[in-house]
Amino acid sequence: MLKKTWPAILVILFFGAPLPAAGELLTLDRAISLALERNPDILRAQKELEAAKWRRLQAGAFPNPDLVLSQEGISAGGAEGEKEISLGLEQLIEFPGKRSLRQDAARLEEEILAAGLERVKRLVAADVQRAYLRTAFYQKAAAGLDELLAFLEQYQEMATVRFEAGQVSSLDVLRGRLESLQVRNELVEVRRQFRENLLSLNFLIGESESEKDTATDEIFFRPLTKDLALLLSEAESSAAVRADALRLEQARAGALLARKNPLPDLKIGLYYPSLRSSAWGFSVGTTIPLWNRFKGEILAADSAGQQMSVALDARKKRVRSAVQRFYSDIKAGEAQLDLFERSMLGDIRGMLELGVTEYQYGKIDSLALFDLYKLYKAIRREHLTALLNHEIALVDLETAGESE
Repeated sequence: MLKKTWPAILVILFFGAPLPAAGELLTLDRAISLALERNPDILRAQKELEAAKWRRLQAGAFPNPDLVLSQEGISAGGAEGEKEISLGLEQLIEFPGKRSLRQDAARLEEEILAAGLERVKRLVAADVQRAYLRTAFYQKAAAGLDELLAFLEQYQEMATVRFEAGQVSSLDVLRGRLESLQVRNELVEVRRQFRENLLSLNFLIGESESEKDTATDEIFFRPLTKDLALLLSEAESSAAVRADALRLEQARAGALLARKNPLPDLKIGLYYPSLRSSAWGFSVGTTIPLWNRFKGEILAADSAGQQMSVALDARKKRVRSAVQRFYSDIKAGEAQLDLFERSMLGDIRGMLELGVTEYQYGKIDSLALFDLYKLYKAIRREHLTALLNHEIALVDLETAGESE
């Protein structure tokens, strides 16, 4: 009975064992949602955007009028003359276009900060995804090593039975013990990596209970469905690129305002005299751009516009280069993963299943079985590593236009 059930038991333990529960399940969507609510960079960017809204309102405000008190009839030589006091209001009226250009600059500043907030959110979400994927990777790796330990324990029982029956030497039993020790050492390191990445994930999502036992979802292969042209188009309309384009537009608005600043503003006044109550006074004045004091401001604004233009072009080139590089890496990784999942994993699994049966009936020795076991162990680890790298590359591709 033992000989008939051993292969089935081993196959179930090795290939069908579920992932061990690591505590409360934390989904990726939930992790991202928590991070977006609590991340200090996002909270700061939100406050900056709120302040920009109030600055935009202030930019459109008219200047306050001046309250003027004047006295006429002051004698220079001490002679007494008729004195009169006038109380009036004076209002500055800016040259047409100045106020609207300031409003445009403030509106663009608000849009830049809104794009910056979107960029920060995407970068935070990407950081959470990377930490989540690494945590899931080590969780899956630990589960895989637990399965290998279960296989080795059952192998040792089988080898012990065969040794006691005089069918194999004690080396078969020793070989299983040594491999179990090696796997246990690997498991200690993998669990340490799991805890470190879980701590990093909890920090990103603002989880106060940093030692909270948390499980993640499994990593699944998600092939890239978008073509390169679409990815380039999406990246060039990213929040960071939009922010640079808005900065260029803002610099141009600033240059126009710098050229309008020398143009004369108008000041009008209305006065009420103390003696002649029916003789209201009226004044009109203007500024005189005599000293050309705005030349430096104009040159600085032009330079800022040129700088923003160069920065925007450089950003677009970096984005295109990054997207093309990530796209190439992802496609190469998908070809590797396809090979793993279509043939290698299935082939070595079938070979190991057959090897278990053949060892049970004495058709192969333990060395041949362990060669198959180690090959399967290596292929499965390589597959999991390739899967992690592919998923992280997808995250990097999504944020290619946002990084500095």
